[in-house]
Amino acid sequence: MKNLIKLTGLICLICFSFFYTDKVVNVIRENDSLMIELENVKNLYKVDSIDGVIENNTIVPGIKGREINVDKSYKKMREIGVFDKNLIEYDIIDPKNKLFDNKDKFIIKGNNNKQMVSIVFILDNDKYLKRLEDVTESKEVIINYFVNYEYLVSNSTLITKMENKEIYNYGNNGEYTPDNLLFANNFISRITKNEAKYCLSKNKDKNIIKMCSDNELYTINPNIIIENDPYNEIKKNISSGSIILMEMNNDTVTEIGIIIDYIRGKGLKIGGLSELLSEDL
Repeated sequence: MKNLIKLTGLICLICFSFFYTDKVVNVIRENDSLMIELENVKNLYKVDSIDGVIENNTIVPGIKGREINVDKSYKKMREIGVFDKNLIEYDIIDPKNKLFDNKDKFIIKGNNNKQMVSIVFILDNDKYLKRLEDVTESKEVIINYFVNYEYLVSNSTLITKMENKEIYNYGNNGEYTPDNLLFANNFISRITKNEAKYCLSKNKDKNIIKMCSDNELYTINPNIIIENDPYNEIKKNISSGSIILMEMNNDTVTEIGIIIDYIRGKGLKIGGLSELLSEDL
């Protein structure tokens, strides 16, 4: 019985010692100048997430936020004994209404906080391609091509050599099937610098979005679609986040240079869909 009492007392003493030691460590840690500085700056370095916006069957993507992981940051800085903002570790804050969870919604534009737009063309023949390429390359601007399946198969070498372009699958003139999605998307992802994860629907076609979402793809429905008088249409409708689908015709290739200058003059960057629609900071 005495031995049991002694053992119980020893266990209690050990537990108390651990508890007391932990308390002491926490007090020391909380009064460490590094921890105090981290606590003081954590709100300054916090970036709130911006939630995606869903209206009916459409979505505008949000943007992730971040906040300091105090514990991880403290451990890294404690090793060198000084506060260094380059050693700060962050936790990512996901937005509500993430794109990944809403593949059944049409993406109509990018988040306007990005201060950028994307220009999209459908590529199914060579008639105006060289003129368009010459201008966009001289302006060093990234544009996006949704390539018709037959053109992709017949012109893979040309597409491989394209610079400052993002290439996506347009199926058979806008009609997507499991076969052309599988082949074309794998092919595009292999020969280009971007992942072929977007489909294109001009008219919010339910068949397109079902086919593409069933295959884990996103569907773009540009908020600006231009066939004629492109420069004036851009001036009337452009805003941050716009996805602009332009007809590849004589008017467009003639005016594309001044269109690019006008968009940049409004303080907007012109970029690929992969950047515009990304939810990353």
